[in-house]
Amino acid sequence: MGRFGGLMKGGAKASADGQSEVRSWMGVFTGLAHVTSPPSEAALIGALEGRPYSCIGQSHSYNGIQVIPGITALHLGKAAFKDAHYDPVSKTATCGPSVSVRELKELLRAHGRRMLNSGNYMAQTVIGALMGGTHGYGEQAVMAQAVTSLTFLDGRGQKVTLNRGDPDFPYAALSFGMIGPIFSVTLRTAPLESFQSDAWVTRLSKKAALARGAIAVTAAIVPYSDPADPLIMLHTLRPVRAGKGPRQARAPLLTLKGLIEALLRRLWAFDRMVPAARYWLQRAADRIDPRSHRRLITAPDDLDYLYDPEPLLKSQRAPDLLTGFFSTTFTAYNLAFFVPLDATEAVVRFIMEEARRLRPLGFVLKSLISVRECADASDLPFAGNFGGPAAAIDLFADVRDYAWLERLQRAVSSAFPGVRPHWGKSALVEDFAAVLGAQHLAAMRALHLRHYPPGTLMPHPAVRRLFGL
Repeated sequence: MGRFGGLMKGGAKASADGQSEVRSWMGVFTGLAHVTSPPSEAALIGALEGRPYSCIGQSHSYNGIQVIPGITALHLGKAAFKDAHYDPVSKTATCGPSVSVRELKELLRAHGRRMLNSGNYMAQTVIGALMGGTHGYGEQAVMAQAVTSLTFLDGRGQKVTLNRGDPDFPYAALSFGMIGPIFSVTLRTAPLESFQSDAWVTRLSKKAALARGAIAVTAAIVPYSDPADPLIMLHTLRPVRAGKGPRQARAPLLTLKGLIEALLRRLWAFDRMVPAARYWLQRAADRIDPRSHRRLITAPDDLDYLYDPEPLLKSQRAPDLLTGFFSTTFTAYNLAFFVPLDATEAVVRFIMEEARRLRPLGFVLKSLISVRECADASDLPFAGNFGGPAAAIDLFADVRDYAWLERLQRAVSSAFPGVRPHWGKSALVEDFAAVLGAQHLAAMRALHLRHYPPGTLMPHPAVRRLFGL
């Protein structure tokens, strides 16, 4: 999500005054900006002069947080800052703003190391993912939690370095556009390791027992299944244990139950291909009540065991139309927010009930309500799990229906305390000010104003409103 991931539209022609189109992930938000990819540090510093600027990279933002018309858009995702190295003494990695998550993972793999956590889009720039609050799940889920040091350029082009322990560090480490460009980051790593990866189709009532002892838990709830005990797809990671090998427990494919299981595993694809049948497909799956269990032992050098425990990357295997082109990520608008972990099941049932109430108005959620559990607390004030464990709730709808998801977010925020924003996927509304905390908003605002006088770094209007800029 390189700095909230605005993306220069491929093939877009520059306007008469040299502006090009910048768009959010699904193209819901677009605008014209003066896009430049600095080829050197000197060029980057020079680009900070003149009109206000923002920093963008590989698109992974749904809420248009970096679509700011008329300014200089520093496209760092396409720039030349590819420096990355691993320090075997401190066991940390340092990289520049153009290095992607995949590139860093490949570098670390060569040294027998891995990132502590990551999102599921490896084309993100590392720095963009860290600064934007991108998360995986399990322990230390928010990627920025791994940062030990960072260097940014202030509005005058001067380098400023902050280390963990500095008073300003927690705010700069997850700053979602208020600090930038980030010139380099250093982050902790972990040794390569195999995991026991279990995936079930089951019911929510079984989740606690099946997830007991797991170090990472994520679930996908079928929104129009039984709200009393919803149908879910559950995934857990555990350390590899003696005597636990791969296993597969599914109904035979050429049976009604086997066919339903196959459909359920590709439910998002059927949602895309037959949207009119979306609700009834989910109701049918709920009535048939399928069960399945698959266990894999991940390869220690697998770059993407969190999201794709099969050997190799998806791009390195034979193409699968249903899980590629038709996947939820590429065919739906996505809105996400964080809720306290102990409120997760209540929030999910609330969303299911609200979605049912909206159905007569023509709105239907896509196939899954995604729940990724952030198992511990972060000390970064603007992390989703600041102060306590949290669950990241992701909702999906057709692109034309994204406003309904904003309505659902507001309903959840009104009904439950402690709902926090996902900086690239939430509707960033003033309602979040209270949960973020006046003292933290003031500290972030002061840090920004200290380093970026008016006319330099320009945060998104929604962010400016939150911080009173």
